Amino acid sequence: MADRPRVSEPDHDRRSGDVGPAADERKSAAVRHAIRSELAVDAPKDDAHAAKRASETSIVELQHVSLAFDVPIIEDISLITREGETMAIVGESGTGKSTILKLVLRLLVPDRGRVLIEGEDITPLSFEEALAVRQKMGMVFQGAALFDSMSVFENVAYPLREHTDMNDDEIEQRVREKLQFVDLDPDRVIDQFPAELSGGMRKRVGIARGMANNPRIMLYDEPTSGLDPLTTGTITRLIMKLQRELGVTSLVVSHDIRAVFRMASKVALLHDRRITFFGTPEEMAGSEDQYIQDFLGGFTT
Repeated sequence: MADRPRVSEPDHDRRSGDVGPAADERKSAAVRHAIRSELAVDAPKDDAHAAKRASETSIVELQHVSLAFDVPIIEDISLITREGETMAIVGESGTGKSTILKLVLRLLVPDRGRVLIEGEDITPLSFEEALAVRQKMGMVFQGAALFDSMSVFENVAYPLREHTDMNDDEIEQRVREKLQFVDLDPDRVIDQFPAELSGGMRKRVGIARGMANNPRIMLYDEPTSGLDPLTTGTITRLIMKLQRELGVTSLVVSHDIRAVFRMASKVALLHDRRITFFGTPEEMAGSEDQYIQDFLGGFTT
């Protein structure tokens, strides 16, 4: 798992020994400069899905959701993801980020509150009804989670065989289409096994499998963890491509603040079991909140 952003001590610069408000202001200025520079990279361009991304249609919504096991995990969480948005969920380790994905998938049921998918409350659904809702979603797991004993073709085809009535020719056509979309040559990789692929290629195959059934919603758990900077950029641009070209609504759990600020329409910051910030990357960069400034302090280190 990727290292979480390092929270620096607000009144002390360990490298220079500089202390006090002046040091804080210089540090905040450096953070904001780095973030604004990052926001300028891969800025969205006008395209056929611009109007759709601006839609007010709610796709994923949590309303005052709380969940506890032996101890509280999340408390009174509310957020909303609109059609065509990419929502990033960030925070320190153990703050409940992946728990939110499990609630959206209806693998967990909240103790209080509601989880809505396209306006439907999925909390009271039966197991069979929840399975039907999951067909609207594609999931990309941390590390890709491919089946080692299956070829690339069988990995991507798996959800099609399990959940559709497509014939073999239709499945092969769909698998090739999705591999091409993630910039993999089907003729080269289709018969390979996960162990023969690089980490970035495995991640792209995982995304192809997640989108095989043409879901309207994509969920990502640490999609860039363990990848080198160049491959991280490739995966980040691919998530943006899904938004721009297909109008997919995405929820991304990540420790990678640099990637988050490139891809996200909105950011939700979890701290102390609650959402302490919800807004655009630009709004987060401009926040005067001390915790947010400390959290983003690792962005420049």
